[in-house]
Amino acid sequence: MKDSADIRKINKHKIQRILWKGGQYTKQQISMQTGLSIATCNTLLNDMEQSKEVIGEKKRLQEVGRESVCYQINEEFESFLCIYFELLNGERTLTLYLLSAIGNIIEQIEKKCEIIDYAVIANEIDSILKQRNNISQIIVGTPSIAENGIIRHCDIAELENVEIIRQLEKQFRIPVYLENDMHFKAYGYYSKYGKADEIITLANFPAHILPGTASVHAGMILKGKNQFAGMVGFLPYGVERKKELELLEKDTCRPFVSKALTSIIAIVNPGIIVLTGDLLCEDSLDWIRKDCSQYIPDEYMPTFIYEGDFNAFYLEGMYQKALDLKGVIK
Repeated sequence: MKDSADIRKINKHKIQRILWKGGQYTKQQISMQTGLSIATCNTLLNDMEQSKEVIGEKKRLQEVGRESVCYQINEEFESFLCIYFELLNGERTLTLYLLSAIGNIIEQIEKKCEIIDYAVIANEIDSILKQRNNISQIIVGTPSIAENGIIRHCDIAELENVEIIRQLEKQFRIPVYLENDMHFKAYGYYSKYGKADEIITLANFPAHILPGTASVHAGMILKGKNQFAGMVGFLPYGVERKKELELLEKDTCRPFVSKALTSIIAIVNPGIIVLTGDLLCEDSLDWIRKDCSQYIPDEYMPTFIYEGDFNAFYLEGMYQKALDLKGVIK
């Protein structure tokens, strides 16, 4: 049974869902969109204004009549630090985004690094925290399995088995969330383009790195018991792992891509598969359809889409997850 504190929290989240879309709203507009009484909205908005989470500004909405208070989220109230690291064409890159409460980019840092270990990541976080004291969450994306806060089977060797959540939370006293990079990208793509009843799979095929996929249905990522779901690089391709990595280049990747996608279609049955990675291009879709159709009946064949860059979806997925963790879903 929910007590008054729980009900108050739920009602506050209803208001936040409206305000975090951006823009200004009167109490009457918020009441209509949330279904809450004006009295309840008034109480909660006053509390949120007092804590500086929202800003209230008097405005005359029509040429005549009384002024109304319009409320909006205070972008300075809190921010989210989003971090991800990747290995592309042999280069290690560390990327950090500082996002405002409504998802606007406040700051972006991208660094090429010789190594990316825990110390490098922690040093960058420390530098940002010395300038910003309103960071409420740290969201971390990893090109690996994210198992119970630990980085497993990572493209970046020096991060293997790092207990990154425990270490960061101990050092900085800020909540940290770790997720596989493809999960964030799939969630971001779904947030922008997905429909409630759709199953969408994102598939990434980079050169000389194990491919990965992530599938989302009704806003839920299909993760599996240990967040291993979708790791198609571990399928039995009939060659040793070292040889598989060698063959993951444009001239020799086709059997791996086709087997991975055929397996995903048979197991997950997505309606859409969005493809990316430097092994593929728009023209690849023709041979992908041809190869998959040797095993998959036409009526179960998904729509294939090629996207050259998933980074916008990556950041969107991280931001949406930050909102989820607050209990605020846009």
